[in-house]
Amino acid sequence: MDGFIQTLDQVLNTPLLNFGNASLTLSAIAQFFLIVLIALLVSLGFKRILANQILSRLGLKQGTRESIATITSYSLATVLVLILLQAIGVNLASVAVLAGSLGIGIGFGLQDITRNFTSGIAMLVERKLKVGDFIEWERQTGYIVEISLRSTVIRTITQRHIVIPNSNLIGNQVINWTYNDTKGWVPVTVCVAHESDPVVVIEALLDSAYLEETVSYEFPPEVYLTGFGENSLDFVLWIWVERVDLKHKTESSLRFIIDQNLRQHRIRLASPRYDLWHRNPNIVMQASVDDYEEQAYVQQAVPTFSDTYPKPVAVRDLLRQLPYFGDCNTLELRKLVEIGHRRRLDAGEVLYKAGDPGDAFYIILLGALKYSIDGKDQPTIMRAGQFIGEFSLMLGIPRTVTVTAIEDTTVFAISPQGFKQILHSQPRLYDMIVQEMARHEAELVQQNRRLRELGLITQDYDKNPVAWMQKQLEKLFAPQTY
Repeated sequence: MDGFIQTLDQVLNTPLLNFGNASLTLSAIAQFFLIVLIALLVSLGFKRILANQILSRLGLKQGTRESIATITSYSLATVLVLILLQAIGVNLASVAVLAGSLGIGIGFGLQDITRNFTSGIAMLVERKLKVGDFIEWERQTGYIVEISLRSTVIRTITQRHIVIPNSNLIGNQVINWTYNDTKGWVPVTVCVAHESDPVVVIEALLDSAYLEETVSYEFPPEVYLTGFGENSLDFVLWIWVERVDLKHKTESSLRFIIDQNLRQHRIRLASPRYDLWHRNPNIVMQASVDDYEEQAYVQQAVPTFSDTYPKPVAVRDLLRQLPYFGDCNTLELRKLVEIGHRRRLDAGEVLYKAGDPGDAFYIILLGALKYSIDGKDQPTIMRAGQFIGEFSLMLGIPRTVTVTAIEDTTVFAISPQGFKQILHSQPRLYDMIVQEMARHEAELVQQNRRLRELGLITQDYDKNPVAWMQKQLEKLFAPQTY
């Protein structure tokens, strides 16, 4: 037994390579890798504690926590290796020899590992890609769940995990959907038949966007006619969402709504068309005029629209019935349709309440609304052709009245950006709005009290409230000059 131990000790301590005063033995190699293993285990445990318990309490984002914890853990492992080697008395000159030998091997046979290693360091330091980001790479989308020094792990929406070498991410184009935050624009492409009315298509797409719950109104939806295809008119609907990483759910739900709205408007989605040419057309079919009725069904399109819902009247046609839009041409009406959306109210439904934010301007298309002022018993009735909501929107204060539908009503809701556009494109509305304000003396008194509470009243208001309102309109919404 003693002889075996002596032989083993002799084998382990026999120099394999000699470099000056330093030598490389199996014992030194074994001790080196054992220490590296211990250092890695300790650093991994420290990384979890640092990321999940210490840094999480500081309110840092997941990607920041993981980057700091990863860099710190590898630094700790390096320092720990050196300390342990010194503690057990390992000749660091031998370690240097080993490192030099490994460096030669890396230079000749481990170039990919070196490239991935340096790419991993760059990713952790630059933080262009972080743990928790939702990315798209080579038509694969998913969340980054881990970034190591060699590879990155991505979890797809189908819960598959893809291991990607870091050099592939650094050297290729990667779309980071959540670089700054989870919000973003999402495009939905729709192709309709050539004979479709483009303005009605725009209206249907915008109405669909406002019906989808996951669409954010921080930025209003927009529709663009992107091209004239061989078999279609091509549109793209751009929507703003709070969670761009869940855009596949929004897109799916939105397509169902779009399909339903297009069907109601009797608009067909595009499909390929083929022309059939016969070399001898005179002998293709021999038939008399009497046979036409029996054979004509071949050329008739199969109806695909449901009669369950009646075809709605287009917003464009409703706007044309109003006095100040009656003279607008089709292009001008198209611009109006693009900046707002239709909203239907049942009898008794509240459009907005006192205290709600002034975030929209409304034009009554059909039906009637009423609002009441504090201390006034008789409500004010507003019917088709009138508008409401300009006070709070224009002055940036909460609503001062509650507006309710007294019958089935349709209004055209316009966002603040759209309100500015409509005043630019329809200068006559300046006078219209001022005239409407003059009729609403009771609401002006209510506004007077609210504005005084906010410290926004000036002496000009006391002299002529209507003129003061007109100045505010011109100040806030008049076209800017450069």
